[in-house]
Amino acid sequence: MRRPILLFCILMVVGSVSWARNAQQVLPLSSFVYESMDTLYLITGNGTPSNARPWTKAEASLIFSRLDSSVLSGSARSLYRIVEETIGGPLRFSYSDGFQFDASADVSGELYAHTNGARFKTDRDWVRGFEDRVPLLRFNFSFLLKDFLYIFTDLQYGRNRFTERDTFATVGKGTSTHIGSILDDESPHPAMIVGEGDTSWAYSQGFLTNVLWPTRDLDFQTPKRAVASFGGENWNFNLSRDRMKWGNGHSGNFIIGDHVDYQEYSRFTAYSEHFKYDWVNVFFETNPTPNETVAQDTEFRILMAHRLEFRILDIITFALSENIMYRGDVYNFRFLNPAFVYHNLNTTSMFNAIAHAELDIAFAKGFNAYAQYVLDQAGAPNDTSDQADAFGWLAGVEHAVSAGPGVLSTSIEYAQTNPALYRRYTADFLMFRRYATNGVGFVSHIDWIGYQHGPDAQVAQLEFSYRIPKWGSFSLTLVGMRHGEIDWHTLNTTVNATRVPSPSGDRITETGVVSFAAEVSIPEAAFSWASVSWWAQLDLVGRQTFVKSSGIREDKTGDVQFTTGVMCSF
Repeated sequence: MRRPILLFCILMVVGSVSWARNAQQVLPLSSFVYESMDTLYLITGNGTPSNARPWTKAEASLIFSRLDSSVLSGSARSLYRIVEETIGGPLRFSYSDGFQFDASADVSGELYAHTNGARFKTDRDWVRGFEDRVPLLRFNFSFLLKDFLYIFTDLQYGRNRFTERDTFATVGKGTSTHIGSILDDESPHPAMIVGEGDTSWAYSQGFLTNVLWPTRDLDFQTPKRAVASFGGENWNFNLSRDRMKWGNGHSGNFIIGDHVDYQEYSRFTAYSEHFKYDWVNVFFETNPTPNETVAQDTEFRILMAHRLEFRILDIITFALSENIMYRGDVYNFRFLNPAFVYHNLNTTSMFNAIAHAELDIAFAKGFNAYAQYVLDQAGAPNDTSDQADAFGWLAGVEHAVSAGPGVLSTSIEYAQTNPALYRRYTADFLMFRRYATNGVGFVSHIDWIGYQHGPDAQVAQLEFSYRIPKWGSFSLTLVGMRHGEIDWHTLNTTVNATRVPSPSGDRITETGVVSFAAEVSIPEAAFSWASVSWWAQLDLVGRQTFVKSSGIREDKTGDVQFTTGVMCSF
């Protein structure tokens, strides 16, 4: 009887070893692998890893192979080993035929408190808003077949972005406001309900938890993450509902940002030691009606994007992307060619091209300088000036060094976007997402696809972070922002007539934020049956309005926001 049992155990071990690479498993952006890999590249003076994320484990393995562990010591070497174990580890259950699977559950308790619910009373008024808040319960399921197929999905029980106790706004046809090209005078849809009203019940409360009561506040947008991924040694294709981002910006990125709860997209990547090609098609909702039986989708909106990333030297990475918003009512597959120059699709009622470039230079061991530039519209020689120039840029420096038992990381960044960026006539770079809300129907949330702070903005950000491998991290973030009067409610004619540098208008909104954050992982030895983590964040927010014509700062207000939580993962 012992021999069959012994043989079965051997087959299980062999299966685990043979397929432990998990090549097509997609690492979520929440994984500590990204921050850790960035830090290790900085410390070793090895430039920067790919800024087009998320990665598969196969790509993460290639990126990790460039690191020379012999030059690492102390906390940096501990960080290296943790990343190595994470990338190489199999799923929880492995079989000899190459099949693996995992099923886990996260139970989280989180509470929120702030001092000024009368003035800071919507999701956008919080530093740690809806996208960062964790659900009460989440189930995770992973399936992997050998080294070519990976599937992940989750199911969660969490608080909704909106409730029937909120106040909402109605925009679009028949109202005095619009939202760019999503809902303008040419839209085939009637007016939409948006979560841009005066008060959000959940976010105006002085004290709240993620325990739902009543349960009708449930967020029906689940799964939040669903990935079907397959590929080979140096390529991958996936259909995903997941967060993604392009760029190394700390305050945000210009083409695809990770500030939303998820994007829905198809993505093809191919990569080697010195080159990476990324082709993404992001699909957006287009039916803004509050009742699903009133109207069906009558059009589509797709961000068609392709990006070339060159690792010119070990210390220099350069990326260039050309992208287009495609809006129409009949999809034409001849536009799907990923090698086409999108700018040459000149039908402005259907297409809006936007280009962008990134540069990273590791000019000394421990230091990296980076920059991004995005161009939405610029007048060419002999061209008419019927459209305002639209562009943005950011630049920063980051540093990492081993310090005692941990690693200290620092970054400083400045970004500026001009008033017309993302806001061009019939195909702009806005998105909305509908949330089913009991008693109201579908309520839409509006956001920018790229830079989270939008156009007409100046943003400065300074960050300090200290991470102790296996234990957790502590951070301090300072942010200063100035916003002009252009937003998604501004009429396109007004946006196009604004030809001044940002921030535009007479009334400038100025915001300052000081954030303290901590995250601690309880050692596994303490709880053999689960992994436990604790986090907390304290945000001090100040806001005022600067009136250019008078030079007076008025409407001054502030808020102290606190979030803390505990998660048990089984």
